[in-house]
Amino acid sequence: MIDRLIHYCLRQPLMVMLALLLFIGGGVAAFRVLPVEAFPDVSDVQVTVVTLHPGRAAEEVEREVTMPLEVALAGIPHSVRVFSHTQFGLSMIILTFDDGADDYFARTQVLERLQGVDLPEGVQPELEAMSSAVGEIYRYVLKGPHLSSTELRSIQEWTMERGLRTVPGVADVVSFGGYVRTFQVKPDLDKLRDRGISLAEFSEALEKGSANAGGGYVERGQQQFLVRGVGLMRSPADIGSVVVAEHGGTPILVRDLASVADAGLPRQGLVGQDDNDDAVFGMVLMRKGENPSDVLDALHARVAELQSSQLPAGVSIEPFYDRSWLVSTTLKTVFRNLLEGAVLVFLVLWLFLYNARAALIVAAMMPLALLSTFLGLHLWGVPANLLSLGAMDFGIIIDGAVIVTEHVVSRLSALPAGSDRRTRFSTVLSAASEVGRPTFFSMLIIIAAHIPIFTLQRQEGRMFAPMAYSVTSALIGALILALTVVPLLCYWWLRQDRMKGENPLMRRLTGWYRPWLERSLARPKAVLLTAVMLLAGTLLLGSRLGSEFLPELDEGSIWLTATLDPSTSLAEAQQQSGRIRALVGTFPEVSTVVAQLGRPEDGSDAKGANQIEALVALKPESEWPQKRDKRELVAQMQQLLESRIPGPEFSISQPVRDNILESISQIKGQVVIKVSGDDLDILTQQARTVLEMVRGVEGVESAFIDRDGMLPQVQVEVDRDRAARHGLNVSDISEVIETAVGGREVGQLWEGERSYPITLRLDDADRSVQRLPDVPVATGSGHTVTLGDVAGFTVASGAINISRENAQRVKAVSVFIAGRDMGSVVADMRQRVESGLVLPEGYRVEWSGEFENQQRAMARLGWVVPLSVLIIFVLLFDAFKDFTNAALILANVPLALIGGILALWLTGIPLSVSAAIGFIALFGQAVLNGVIMLSRFGQLREQGLPLLQAVIDGSLQRLRTVLMTALLAMFGLLPMATSSAIGAETQKPLAVVVIGGLMSAMLLTLLVLPTLYYWVHRRREQHRPQAAEPA
Repeated sequence: MIDRLIHYCLRQPLMVMLALLLFIGGGVAAFRVLPVEAFPDVSDVQVTVVTLHPGRAAEEVEREVTMPLEVALAGIPHSVRVFSHTQFGLSMIILTFDDGADDYFARTQVLERLQGVDLPEGVQPELEAMSSAVGEIYRYVLKGPHLSSTELRSIQEWTMERGLRTVPGVADVVSFGGYVRTFQVKPDLDKLRDRGISLAEFSEALEKGSANAGGGYVERGQQQFLVRGVGLMRSPADIGSVVVAEHGGTPILVRDLASVADAGLPRQGLVGQDDNDDAVFGMVLMRKGENPSDVLDALHARVAELQSSQLPAGVSIEPFYDRSWLVSTTLKTVFRNLLEGAVLVFLVLWLFLYNARAALIVAAMMPLALLSTFLGLHLWGVPANLLSLGAMDFGIIIDGAVIVTEHVVSRLSALPAGSDRRTRFSTVLSAASEVGRPTFFSMLIIIAAHIPIFTLQRQEGRMFAPMAYSVTSALIGALILALTVVPLLCYWWLRQDRMKGENPLMRRLTGWYRPWLERSLARPKAVLLTAVMLLAGTLLLGSRLGSEFLPELDEGSIWLTATLDPSTSLAEAQQQSGRIRALVGTFPEVSTVVAQLGRPEDGSDAKGANQIEALVALKPESEWPQKRDKRELVAQMQQLLESRIPGPEFSISQPVRDNILESISQIKGQVVIKVSGDDLDILTQQARTVLEMVRGVEGVESAFIDRDGMLPQVQVEVDRDRAARHGLNVSDISEVIETAVGGREVGQLWEGERSYPITLRLDDADRSVQRLPDVPVATGSGHTVTLGDVAGFTVASGAINISRENAQRVKAVSVFIAGRDMGSVVADMRQRVESGLVLPEGYRVEWSGEFENQQRAMARLGWVVPLSVLIIFVLLFDAFKDFTNAALILANVPLALIGGILALWLTGIPLSVSAAIGFIALFGQAVLNGVIMLSRFGQLREQGLPLLQAVIDGSLQRLRTVLMTALLAMFGLLPMATSSAIGAETQKPLAVVVIGGLMSAMLLTLLVLPTLYYWVHRRREQHRPQAAEPA
C-alpha cells in the first residue's frame, strides 16, 4: 500500500500539488482562527456557589446556610469534591468535577439542586461567573483627583462594569475599593425613645415611603390612558419627608427623628495603590474557553472607547495588569525557539546531506508540519499556547522526510554519470519504497509513544494534552508529506549531475566509527555487560533525583500575600497595607504596587480583613538598574518586609500561579496538609502541632495555617423571661439588633437610571458597645423598652473562618517550598507527621496541593507508559514479523534513559511531569533509531550477505541517518534547553531530557544495538543445526 502511494504521487504530480495547496490553505485558515493564550487553562471544572447572609457570624452562617447547601449539593454526578469556606456574612461552596463533566452540565446540575433548599428569608445563593483560575486577564485602577472614592466607585459600577460586560468573552467585572454609595438613615435613639417609636416601626414606615403603583387604564373619549402611581424617592429630601407616626394631628417625619446622609455601605475590604490608601479598581474575568487574544483585543478597544467618550472629564483608566503582555512575551519565546531550532536543523541537514537542495527539501517540511499542527489544533479545539507549540521539535517531526531524502541522496549519488531521466525516476521510486515501510512504522511508533500524555487527568492532563495534540498533528502531517511530497520534490530538484562526491564529514566519521564497531562486534559480552552496568548505575542515580510537579512559569510580576493577626481591624490593616506598599515601592524594579485586603462586596473572594494581597507590577528587565534576576529580587523583598514589619506571615508567588494553586485544593499552597474532623478546637490544636513539625524541614520556605484565628464578638443574649414579660419573642429582638447594628435596606433612591440603596442604621457613635443597651424595642402593647431591658451583653470570640470538605470540618496547613525539590521535602514532612502526630478517633490527615497532582500523574504514568511500550512492541512485531527483532529494538528504550537521567542530574533539574513527558518523547525517538538500523540489517541479509557483513555494512550505511535523526532532534530542542526568557521554564526539563537521552541513545544505537543484534542472531544460527540433528 505504501509503495503504491509513493508510485501514485510520483506519477501524478499535479494532484499532489493541488492537494498540497489545499492543505496549505487549510493550515493558514486554521491559524487565523486559532485561539492563542500564554498558558493552558489547567483548572478543573468547578462551580462556586456564593451566598451572602449579612451580619451573621461564621458559626451561624455554617449552620443556617453552608450545611443545608452541602446536603443539597452532595452526590451530583461527576462531583469529586465539595469544599466550603464560611466567614462572617458569607458562605462560599466550591464543587469540583472530574473530566467527565463540562462546565454547562455542572452548572445546570448545581442550579437544579439549589431550587428546593430551605434557607433563611432573604438569603439567595448565586453562582459565580463561569471563569477559571487563569481568567483574570485585566486589572485597572480608576483615577480622578477631583473625585472621592465613593464617586469613583459609582462610576466603576455604573459605567465601567456595564461597558466592559458587553465585551464578547467577558464573564464578569469585579469591582473593589472605595465605598458603595448608599443613602443612610441614622435615627437618633433619644428622639425615638422620647416619642415612643421603636426601631421596627421606624423601619416599616421607611419601607412604605417609596413605591410606584399601577392602576390599569382609563378611557377618555377615543383614547386610553394608563394609570401610574409615582412615589419613588428621588432625593434625600424625599426620604426626610416620609411620615413615621402622628401625634395630636401633627405628623412625625423621618427628618424629625433621624439624619439622612449620602454615605457608603460598611465594607469588608479595600484597595490601595502606591501612596493612595483608598483606590478603586476593577478586574475583568474572561469566560472559560474563550480566545484570550480576541477577548483582550475587544477589551482594549472598549476601554479606549469608554475613556474617550463615556467617563467624566479628569477620570482615567490606568491598567496595571494586562494578560496580553504575557501572551505576546511567551509566544515570542516559543517562536524564537522554533526559529532558532529550525536554523540549527537546516545547518545539520546541509552538513550531513552535503547538498543544499536536499537540505531545502527537508527544511521545507518544517513550515508545512507547523501548518499541520495548526490544522490539528483547530480540529481538536485546542488553543495554541506555551506548551502546545513550545514542545514542537522540528528535528523529531521531520525524521520521516530525513530518512526518505537521505536514502534517495545515497542512491542517486551511486548512479553512474549521464544517467537518464527514467533511471533517476526508478531510482527515486525504489529508494523511497525501500524506506517507506520503516518510515511509516517509525513515525507511527513516535505517535504511539505519546499515548500516555492523552491519559493524564485533570490539571496535569489539561497542561500536557495540548502538547500531545500538537506533536501528534505535526507527526501525522509530516508522515504524509514524507511519503507523498518529499519523493516528488527529490525527483524534481535532485539532479544527478549536481550531486557532489563523497561527503568529507561522513568519510571522517565513518573512519572513526568502523574500528569501534568492529571492536564491539568482536567482544559482544563485554559491550553488553558495560551497557547493563551503565544502566544500573544510572537507575540508582535516578532514584536520588528530586521530584516536583511542574517548573514555575515566570509571569513577569509578583503576587505578595501578608497575613495579619485575625482580630486586626480594617483601619489597622489599611495602615499595614500602606507600609507594605511603601517598602516594596522602594525597589527600582517595581513600577507600581496595588494591594487589596479583605473581600469585595459580592463575596467573590473569601478573604478576611487580616489578609493583604498585593500585585507588584515590574518594569521590563531592560530597565532594571541592577543586574539581579527575579529570584534575588523576591528574596531581598521578602527579607526587607520580614525585618521591617515583624508579625505578619509573608509569602510571595505570582498571580496566575497563585490562582492555580488555590484552585487545586481550595487552599493556597504548594503542599496542603488537611486535618479533618468535627471539633474546631481539636482541629486547630492538631493543625498547630502539624505546623510545628513541618516548619523545621529543610526546604520549607514558609508554612502557616490557612485562615486561622478567632474574631472577638459582642454576644447579645436574650433573656427569655424578661422578654416574655414584655410580650416579645426572640425574633423581635434579633430583628432590632440586625437593623440597628448591621443595617437594613429599606428602599431604593433613583437618580435617572441609577438606583442606590437606602439603609437604616445607627450612627457610628450609637453603635458603640456602651450605647447598644439604649436601642428601643417596641412591645406588643404599643410601648417601648430598651435592648438592655430584655438582653445581656458579653464579649466572646468566634472562628474567623470555617472550612469544610465533603461534609467534615477541615483545618489546613499551607506549605511553600524553595531551594529543594518538592518530593524530598514532602517525604521528610510525612515522616515527621506520621511518626509524631497522634490523632483522636474520627480525625485524619490528608496531603493535597501540587503534591496530590504529582502523585496522581506519576501513578497514572506508572501503568500507562508500560502499556504504551506494549503497543510499540506490537507495532514493531507487525513491522518485522519477528519477536526477537522487536525485543531488540525495545532494548533501546532503557538505554536512552541513561543520558536523560544523567542530563537531569548534571543540570540539577528535578524529575517533574514535564521531564516525564520528555522521557516519553525520547522513547519514540530511541525506537525510531532502532527501526532504521535493524530494517537495513534485514534487507542486507535478504540480499544474501552473511550476518557479520550485513551488520557492519548496515551500520555504516545507516550511520548518517542515525546521526542526523538524533542530532536534528537535539539541535531542534537546544534553544529551548538554553533559553532563559519568560515562558521557557516549563519547556526546559523536557528539552534537557530529550537532548541528554538522545546523546546516549545515539551512541548506544551505533554500538550496543548492532552488537546485541549480532550476538543474538549468531546464537540463533548456532542453535539451529544442533536442533535439527536429532530429528
